[in-house]
Amino acid sequence: MFDLPAFRSENPSLTLTLVSKCFDDLCSHSQTDNQTTSMYVARSVAQDVLNKHGVRAEKLLDACTVNGDVLYSPTLVALLQAAASGEKKVFALIIVDVQNDFITGSLAVSEGEMVVPVINKMGPHFTHIYKTADWHPTDHISFHSNVKKCIHATSARSNIQGADSEMFQTVIVCGPPELKQTLWPDHCIQGSFGAEFHKDLKTFPNEVRVNKGMKTTVDSYSGFWDNGDTSHTPLYNMLLSNGVTDVVVCGIATDFCVGFTALDAARHGFRTVVVNEAIRGVMPDTSAGMVARCKAAGVEFVSSASIPDLVKEKDVSGAVDRIFKVKKHFTVVDINANQQYTPPVN
Repeated sequence: MFDLPAFRSENPSLTLTLVSKCFDDLCSHSQTDNQTTSMYVARSVAQDVLNKHGVRAEKLLDACTVNGDVLYSPTLVALLQAAASGEKKVFALIIVDVQNDFITGSLAVSEGEMVVPVINKMGPHFTHIYKTADWHPTDHISFHSNVKKCIHATSARSNIQGADSEMFQTVIVCGPPELKQTLWPDHCIQGSFGAEFHKDLKTFPNEVRVNKGMKTTVDSYSGFWDNGDTSHTPLYNMLLSNGVTDVVVCGIATDFCVGFTALDAARHGFRTVVVNEAIRGVMPDTSAGMVARCKAAGVEFVSSASIPDLVKEKDVSGAVDRIFKVKKHFTVVDINANQQYTPPVN
């Protein structure tokens, strides 16, 4: 079951009748809209809210159905609970892949070292800090050297076959799952110097390392999910268990790991902010395209100078309104059990 944060409420007002209506509405939509809503999770959340939280019933019911769409997210429930009980926002800093290979190594990004002092200055403003890191096995599917040697097969649908491929080209690999794959130099190999965080990046007392890209057959740009949405890191659960409502994302590279981490954070219902001075991209055109894609998904881009004031915000009502406007379908799963997750359709 989802481990929802224990938000306080002195005036519980949710009745069993309304909880039952909430549960029935969720089940009804899951059956009629071909959107699978996990009944046991819905019942668990309804019972948890009834017993512990006392969020206003009408708000919870509104959260379940927005213009006929199923819009269930444990993050949304947590936000509504916070709004009802007067809790403040909880911010987390996600530092993406500030590793040697992306700054001075085999896949160095132009001006990559420039993000480090900006991140170091922001860090002390956050209670929760997560550092993602590529942590690849030697036979990883993203390495051109492996695809060139046909260690990983390319699909018959791929315009370029592995033996004929060149560095930085995109092929379709068989996986599983079958996906488009950009071919990179060997980088961030487990235990290597290139996989270590840059020496000038501060170690914060409250930081947690989140490794990704450990599966041989699928790459992982996002700090949350692999590129095929077949497996996840612990990041989402850690954010949820700490009651995080807003995330600030920074690091390398804008057009790949930073961008996809921000997109996943937004689709999971977190208010997502990216810091302009604390990101660098592989290529200007793909970076600009990713920024546009993120903005379309509701991700905000701000100056690092705004962070001290940003993390002092307390009112969660704006975040609730923002999530109401998303109007996306979510399949609810027990993420702790590593069950299949169906991402919202863009």
